[in-house]
Amino acid sequence: MINVTTYTSQSTPRTASTAYGASVSINGAPGQAGAATGAAAVADTTVISTLASRLSRAAGVTGTSNQGLDRQALADKISQNNLATFYPLDAQHKAAAAAQTPEPNDAASAQSAKAATAFVDKKGPNPFAGLSREQLSTIAQDESGTFTVNEKRAALTQAYDEELAWRQKVVAEAMREYNETGKMTKFFSSVLGHFNALPEAEQVLYPADYASGLQEKIDLDFNYFNHAAHDGPPTPGSLASLTGRQLGKDGMDWLALLELPKRS
Repeated sequence: MINVTTYTSQSTPRTASTAYGASVSINGAPGQAGAATGAAAVADTTVISTLASRLSRAAGVTGTSNQGLDRQALADKISQNNLATFYPLDAQHKAAAAAQTPEPNDAASAQSAKAATAFVDKKGPNPFAGLSREQLSTIAQDESGTFTVNEKRAALTQAYDEELAWRQKVVAEAMREYNETGKMTKFFSSVLGHFNALPEAEQVLYPADYASGLQEKIDLDFNYFNHAAHDGPPTPGSLASLTGRQLGKDGMDWLALLELPKRS
């Protein structure tokens, strides 16, 4: 049995069980904009209360449906669901999607569905901006009919956009770490931390040994410039041995090494 408490105060955290056994905060994760600061579909306390109930219903039905599935079966199911959600944006498919109504079709849920359709049609913002990744996953993988296909598409798109933004940021940090130290240990740690925080519905789409592989790289603490683990000295044939320099000691100029012009 899933218990959901609804509130009328926007300052009070709200939680609902997810399809994967965790809980989701209706106000979003710490440091994120809460649901109340999202687009119009989740803009007031009445709608937030409705969203909590909708998330709980979707989580319960989907969780029951997923019981007994092993990792590969769950990954295959989610991949197929995502393909169906990202339906072709031709007139026929868009009309069919826009005609869907949420269940139950109360005023707040209908408002959310309408906002999602406007987003798909590029006529409005994403109604689920500001929700947590766990909440977005619960919406995207809903099997109860609580959320329409356009709501599921909006949730998947929001998660994708957030993932892309994070990847661009972490790659820039990795390049800086590599250029300054010859290592990528902090990068691998960031990736592992990010992976562990993802909803299960996203984690299962990665290889089964993804986390353990990252941990092995972290433990190795490899220096690619010295071609040695930890802080070992340069090995024969390494960039450090070929150039006679070491990062952080001789001010190695990677742009010069790569024969690229410096930026002014």
